[in-house]
Amino acid sequence: MKKTILGLSVLFALSAHADHHKKMSVELSDVDKCYSKAIDKYPGHVVSMESEIENGRLIFEFDIKTKDGREVEVECDARKHTIHDYEVELKKGDKAFTDAAKISESEAEKIALNKYNGKIVDREYSMENGKPMYEFDIYVAKKGHEYEVEVDAVTGKIVEVEMELYDIGSED
Repeated sequence: MKKTILGLSVLFALSAHADHHKKMSVELSDVDKCYSKAIDKYPGHVVSMESEIENGRLIFEFDIKTKDGREVEVECDARKHTIHDYEVELKKGDKAFTDAAKISESEAEKIALNKYNGKIVDREYSMENGKPMYEFDIYVAKKGHEYEVEVDAVTGKIVEVEMELYDIGSED
């Protein structure tokens, strides 16, 4: 609970100061720069943020509730401040997702757990470039980290793995 409250405080501080910093001659942090890019591209409210390592790169991931009501996940390269890997998040059982998926959630779960043996602590469903994706957050006690494993819901291939450093906010 304290972690969530602290995280929300940081997010509110970032939100309140991002526009203010644009008008001042203050050096923005990498998080500030990525936050600004994400909100400029997908106007709305950041509900959570994660710091992750993907292919040796530091990535900031923002979950944004857009002004039109969609929930999107956007990643930003922490050094280059470039936005990439846009996903529209869906609810479990979403018709567009279930119509497009060729493998079941339990099959995708087995594939992810075969790669990272641990405990699934969260799961998401999304459309990425028109393709359905399962995403599992797996805590691996032996490694002391949570891994985000994305499985293509059509082919069953693991398309992305990220090691989570920390998360701030609520994804619910």
